Amino acid sequence: MLRLYLLLSALVGLSLQACEPSSCMLPNCRCYNDPAAPGGLEKSEIPQIVMVSFEGAINMENINYYRPLFNDVNNPNNCPARGTFFIQDSGTDYKLVNALRAEGHEIAIQSVDGKTPGSSTEWIDAIKKVRGELDGIGIDLKEVQGVRAPELALGGSDEMIGIGTNSMLYDSSCSNVGYSDANTFLWPYTFDYLPTATCDNGKAPDKPFPGKWEVPIADLHDLGGDMLPCPVPSACRNITTKKDAFDLFFNAFADHYNGKRTPFLMIVDPAWAANQDKRDGTTEFLQYIRAAFGDNVWVLPIIRTLEWIQTPVPAANLTDFSPWQCN
Repeated sequence: MLRLYLLLSALVGLSLQACEPSSCMLPNCRCYNDPAAPGGLEKSEIPQIVMVSFEGAINMENINYYRPLFNDVNNPNNCPARGTFFIQDSGTDYKLVNALRAEGHEIAIQSVDGKTPGSSTEWIDAIKKVRGELDGIGIDLKEVQGVRAPELALGGSDEMIGIGTNSMLYDSSCSNVGYSDANTFLWPYTFDYLPTATCDNGKAPDKPFPGKWEVPIADLHDLGGDMLPCPVPSACRNITTKKDAFDLFFNAFADHYNGKRTPFLMIVDPAWAANQDKRDGTTEFLQYIRAAFGDNVWVLPIIRTLEWIQTPVPAANLTDFSPWQCN
């Protein structure tokens, strides 16, 4: 019995081994608390990446709200700006999903019906169900690499088992108000070692999942005197005008740009996009940062961001960076 106890203790100790950048190296491992830029690049060499993400069903009711957000927004290599769509199966028109993929957007997975799976088996089955639908419309499943949990409630080890079993690469569900300013933003990280960052909703894995990535969500800060944090813009209470929407995103962008230039992840949900003023403010923001910041800013899907983090290239050489070329 003592021998068994010592063995179990050793295994637990291994799983809780602190992550050291010297032993957790790219392209497949990165510590959550590593403040250094990928590849040790200087700030002037880091592109400011902006990732626009969407979640839920895709249908005729909302696609005409989403597409115009990218109007007249091209990247420094003249390829059009594109985003990431986390698909909910229920209520989705997969012909529209196929059209989005053909336009160069990333297709990822949120849920079957908006409900959070309650076990590893349910996570496996839910992801498999949506992957099956995507496969049925001709989307190459090797391109479907991301998952976002409903309600941004990271599903811990159960979700990671679902991701791994379905041969996927990353989650993007974890937000923590403690990592939401210029001094505390996190770079995407892997679950090779524990502990990792905690999440305000859901839970982080309780065992390692080597090579599986988390793309964290930095809370926005509402306008007005209280400046309360809000993980999604539709949860910010003081945003009522086009200018408010612009300022909300620009303030967050500026913190990233003037800070460590960690990737800035935006979430546009149906409630936000359905509001004309908020939609117009979002479009104006994307157009402005590309015009005002020149070759320093790229608007990219999440998977393209991870490809750069895994194989970082200085900003001056990015127009020839293969993963960022036009589809």
